[in-house]
This record gives sequence, C-alpha cells and structure tokens, in this order.
Amino acid sequence: MSAYVYILFDKPDENLIIGVTSNLIMHMHEIKNKISKIYENEFPTNKLAYYEKYNDLDEAIIRKKELEELTKEDLISLITRDNQHWEDMHDTILKIWSDSLKSNNIDQAT
Repeated sequence: MSAYVYILFDKPDENLIIGVTSNLIMHMHEIKNKISKIYENEFPTNKLAYYEKYNDLDEAIIRKKELEELTKEDLISLITRDNQHWEDMHDTILKIWSDSLKSNNIDQAT
C-alpha cells in the first residue's frame, strides 16, 4: 500500500504543516472541504506545497519525522526546489489521478 508525506501551507513561508496519509487525494479532499471538525481546527492551512510517495506507511512515517526535524528554512528550500512558485499542487495530483484512471480504462478496453 502506498503512503504519502505532504506539506501544507496557506501563504508561502508561513504555517507549514507536515503530515502523512495512505490516500493523498482523499485526504486533500477532506481537508479542502472541511469534512470533519478536525480539519477546521487542525488544518486551517489547506494548500498542498509538496509531497513524496512511499511504498509503505512505515517508510512515510519515518520520513515525516525526518522532515519535522528540519528547520523552517530547510523545509522552504525543499518545497521551492520542486514548487518554486508555491502553487497549490492539489490540482496537479487530481490531474495525475484522472490521467491514470483514463489510461487504465483505455488499457482495459483494448
């Protein structure tokens, strides 16, 4: 089972939240739509700045702990390396997921 480590933000360089999930698309949907009270209180920041994919949850948890040990400046450098303009990557992961579904449907139809 895949797992993801992610970093959320509201404004570049502010309020960085590091998390881990087994379903990044669903988790981001819940955060963005404030599906439960926890997302209103714990996740006021809801833009996806960065993510990494792992083969299992244990690996992702270890990486999350490593990221939590970094300074804010190190986290900012990590984010800007792949997301220079601090764009919300939510649309990017939705497109990847959608393209994957389309590809699987085409493969199954042929």
